[in-house]
Amino acid sequence: MQGTTSTSGGVPAFHVHPGHAFEGFELVDRPNTTPILVARCQCGDVLDVAEARFATCPECDGRGCARCGDTGRIVDHAALEWRVAPSNP
Repeated sequence: MQGTTSTSGGVPAFHVHPGHAFEGFELVDRPNTTPILVARCQCGDVLDVAEARFATCPECDGRGCARCGDTGRIVDHAALEWRVAPSNP
Protein backbone atom coordinates (compact mmCIF):
# COMPACT_ATOMS: atom_id res chain seq x y z
CA MET A 1 0.00 0.00 0.00
CA GLN A 2 1.08 3.55 -0.60
CA GLY A 3 1.68 5.98 2.24
CA THR A 4 -0.90 8.45 3.43
CA THR A 5 -0.85 11.95 2.02
CA SER A 6 -2.58 15.04 3.36
CA THR A 7 -5.47 16.74 1.64
CA SER A 8 -6.13 20.47 1.83
CA GLY A 9 -8.45 19.98 4.82
CA GLY A 10 -5.76 18.25 6.85
CA VAL A 11 -7.52 14.87 6.68
CA PRO A 12 -5.26 12.06 5.47
CA ALA A 13 -6.16 10.38 2.18
CA PHE A 14 -7.11 6.72 2.18
CA HIS A 15 -4.41 4.17 1.59
CA VAL A 16 -4.93 2.80 -1.90
CA HIS A 17 -3.59 -0.05 -3.95
CA PRO A 18 -1.83 1.20 -7.10
CA GLY A 19 -4.02 0.67 -10.16
CA HIS A 20 -7.15 -0.20 -8.12
CA ALA A 21 -10.34 1.79 -7.71
CA PHE A 22 -11.92 2.64 -4.36
CA GLU A 23 -14.89 0.28 -3.86
CA GLY A 24 -16.74 2.03 -1.03
CA PHE A 25 -17.59 1.93 2.65
CA GLU A 26 -19.08 -0.77 4.84
CA LEU A 27 -20.57 -0.30 8.31
CA VAL A 28 -19.64 -3.26 10.50
CA ASP A 29 -21.89 -3.38 13.56
CA ARG A 30 -21.41 -6.50 15.66
CA PRO A 31 -23.01 -7.21 19.05
CA ASN A 32 -20.98 -6.03 22.05
CA THR A 33 -18.48 -4.04 19.93
CA THR A 34 -18.17 -0.47 18.76
CA PRO A 35 -19.40 -0.14 15.17
CA ILE A 36 -16.65 0.57 12.64
CA LEU A 37 -16.59 1.92 9.11
CA VAL A 38 -14.40 0.05 6.67
CA ALA A 39 -13.00 1.58 3.47
CA ARG A 40 -12.60 -1.14 0.84
CA CYS A 41 -10.46 -1.47 -2.25
CA GLN A 42 -11.87 -2.73 -5.55
CA CYS A 43 -10.03 -6.02 -4.92
CA GLY A 44 -11.94 -6.49 -1.64
CA ASP A 45 -9.10 -5.69 0.77
CA VAL A 46 -9.76 -3.41 3.73
CA LEU A 47 -7.85 -0.16 3.24
CA ASP A 48 -8.59 1.90 6.37
CA VAL A 49 -10.99 1.75 9.32
CA ALA A 50 -12.65 4.28 11.62
CA GLU A 51 -14.75 3.97 14.74
CA ALA A 52 -18.25 4.90 13.58
CA ARG A 53 -19.65 8.21 14.81
CA PHE A 54 -23.30 9.09 14.30
CA ALA A 55 -25.46 12.20 14.21
CA THR A 56 -29.24 12.59 14.26
CA CYS A 57 -30.64 12.45 10.75
CA PRO A 58 -31.40 16.02 9.60
CA GLU A 59 -34.16 14.84 7.26
CA CYS A 60 -36.37 13.27 9.92
CA ASP A 61 -34.93 14.56 13.23
CA GLY A 62 -34.39 10.99 14.39
CA ARG A 63 -37.87 9.64 13.58
CA GLY A 64 -36.71 7.50 10.64
CA CYS A 65 -36.79 8.06 6.90
CA ALA A 66 -35.33 6.74 3.63
CA ARG A 67 -32.10 8.74 4.06
CA CYS A 68 -31.20 7.11 7.37
CA GLY A 69 -32.78 3.74 6.60
CA ASP A 70 -35.35 4.33 9.36
CA THR A 71 -32.62 4.28 12.02
CA GLY A 72 -32.86 7.98 12.87
CA ARG A 73 -29.08 8.37 12.58
CA ILE A 74 -26.51 9.03 9.88
CA VAL A 75 -22.72 8.67 9.85
CA ASP A 76 -21.02 11.87 11.01
CA HIS A 77 -18.19 11.89 8.45
CA ALA A 78 -16.54 14.98 9.96
CA ALA A 79 -16.09 13.17 13.29
CA LEU A 80 -14.39 10.07 11.84
CA GLU A 81 -10.74 9.37 12.61
CA TRP A 82 -9.41 7.03 9.93
CA ARG A 83 -6.44 4.72 10.59
CA VAL A 84 -4.63 1.98 8.70
CA ALA A 85 -6.57 -1.28 8.88
CA PRO A 86 -5.22 -4.05 11.11
CA SER A 87 -4.22 -7.30 9.43
CA ASN A 88 -7.52 -8.97 10.34
CA PRO A 89 -10.32 -6.41 10.81
